[in-house]
Amino acid sequence: MSLKITNNSLLTKHMLIVDSGGVKFYENSAFGTKRFRFGQIECVLMSQDHKLSFQVGCEVFSIPTNPSDPKHKNVIDVLLHEVRRTAEKTWF
Repeated sequence: MSLKITNNSLLTKHMLIVDSGGVKFYENSAFGTKRFRFGQIECVLMSQDHKLSFQVGCEVFSIPTNPSDPKHKNVIDVLLHEVRRTAEKTWF
């Protein structure tokens, strides 16, 4: 099962897919498609204008979200849960 957030404008298409293997991020204007395991994600942030960002290495990937959309909230909740779960395994 995969969960998806999409956000499209005239110039940019964003897509974030969360599944059991990790995260797939797509942005047509700059990065293309990238795939990450949850353990690679170092930080997850939400800005005041509801832009979800996550950091992998030196790169930061961002997607606008809609806080009133239950699908967006579900994707964010699952992403945070899996990143925390994976991080707990690496700490002793």
